[in-house]
Formats: sequence, structure tokens, C-alpha cells
Amino acid sequence: MSGYVRIAIAAVIWGSIGVIARTINLPVPILTLYRVFFAAVAIFIYIIAKRKLGTLAVGKNIYRIVFMGALLAVNWLAFFYSIKLTSVANTVLLTYTAPIYVAILAPLFLKERLERITIITLIISLIGAVCIASPSLFHFGVSDIPGIMWAFISSITYAVLVILAKPLTERLSVLPILFYEELTCTVVLTPSLFLYHDYTISGATLALLALLGVVHTALAAAFYLTGLRDVKAQHVGIFTYLDPVSAVIFAAAFLGEIPPITTLIGGALIIISGVLLIWVTSQRINAEIVAE
Repeated sequence: MSGYVRIAIAAVIWGSIGVIARTINLPVPILTLYRVFFAAVAIFIYIIAKRKLGTLAVGKNIYRIVFMGALLAVNWLAFFYSIKLTSVANTVLLTYTAPIYVAILAPLFLKERLERITIITLIISLIGAVCIASPSLFHFGVSDIPGIMWAFISSITYAVLVILAKPLTERLSVLPILFYEELTCTVVLTPSLFLYHDYTISGATLALLALLGVVHTALAAAFYLTGLRDVKAQHVGIFTYLDPVSAVIFAAAFLGEIPPITTLIGGALIIISGVLLIWVTSQRINAEIVAE
């Protein structure tokens, strides 16, 4: 399975989060805490079952991974707070400017040459994101500013996480990266248990939280990081635009939210940009093989 396909699968899984989160009535920090806790437990059980405890010895890499875990907690909190404090359109557009930051940072920190196809497909994908958000794009007021700031924080932290994770995936198994990240998130968010008291968690809610942790966090992140290992950082963002596309599809299928034509056009543009990127990249790789 190619790195592009793995990242696409992760994006599609993440796209279904909204459908599940809509049914969970919990404070954002509590929801996020349970999500990362179940993810950490699932990953640790998998490590034991596969007898890979030795992979947890990561040496000095632990400092970077722990920092990434704390940054990941900020990223998720910022995204959910943005959704609560401004329109979904504003959140989607600002959060999905992150691939642009990745494309800018990758040449600086990862020594990747910024490719023309990256710029072209990023522009196509961003236009697609604008189309998806267009029905409520101009609903903006002073009250939206906090939500917009949270969305901006979410996009920046995502870009930094990609830049930090890329070199790690090339020298470490993804299992310790995932485990320590989720464990750090759990530790960082644990104080929220003492800050929020006015909520209850039913058995059904607990099951949904476990689903979010095991499938939408642990499994999706495993697909994402193993894909990141084989794909240029500047290309990763193109495929994360499949997240809002799949979110629209899941919302239509399970919530009866039929998308307008502009949303369908936006989704088509994002899919076209991904296919174009894969095609151009494969053509270049084949040309390099023939030249050798």
C-alpha cells in the first residue's frame, strides 16, 4: 500500500469524526482526553500483543516525541474550540491552510525542493475548500474572532507537527511515536477532570469515545505516520483535504445533510488535485527508473 493511499485512508477516517462527535455532549477537553486515553491503551495493548516492547526504547528522540504530544493536544483542542466559537466554514478554511505552511516550511527544515506540482495542486485544493465552505463563508462578525484565532493555532500546530514527525518516521517505528504522543496528550489533558464536573458519561458515550480513540486516533494516526514516512512532507497536505470531502459524504449519509452543488464541486476539485499529484509523481519516478 503506497504512502499516498495510507494518508488518504487516514483523512477519510478523520472525516467521520464530526458525525460521531455530534452525538457526544461533553466539554471539549474531556472528549479529547478520553479519545487520547483510549488511543494510548489500544496502542500499548498492540505493542504487547506483537511483543514489540523493545521499540519503546527511543533514546533522546523521546524529548521530540513528548513535545509533539503536547503540541498535538493543543492542535485538537484548538480545532474543537474553533468549531464551537465560529462557523464550520471559517474553521475548515483556516485549518486547511496548514498544507500551505507545510509547503513553506519543508524546504527550510527538511531540505525538500518546493515542486511546481505541489503549488498547483495546493491551489486547486484550496479552491475546493473554499467551495465546500462557501454556503456560510461570509457569516463573519467580531464574535467570530476567538474561533478564528483557535483555527489559526490549529493550522500552525498541524504544520509544525508534520515537520517534526517526518524525520522521526524515517528512523523509528511508528508504534513508539504514537504511544508516547497519545500518552503525553493524556497527561497534559488530565487536569481537565478537575476543572469540569457538570457532565455524565453513559455506557453508549463511553463506547463512542473508545471508537474515537481506537479507530479515529490510533488506527488513523498509524496509517498517517506510515504514509508520511514514504511521502514528501509538502505532498501530505494535499491528501488531508480529503478530510472535509469525506466529512461531507458522511454527514449526507448519516445525518441527512445534503450538500449544495458548490460543495460537490469543491470535493471534486480536491479529489482531482490528489489524483493529479499521484500521477505526476509516479510519472517522474518512472522516468528516473528508466534513466538509471
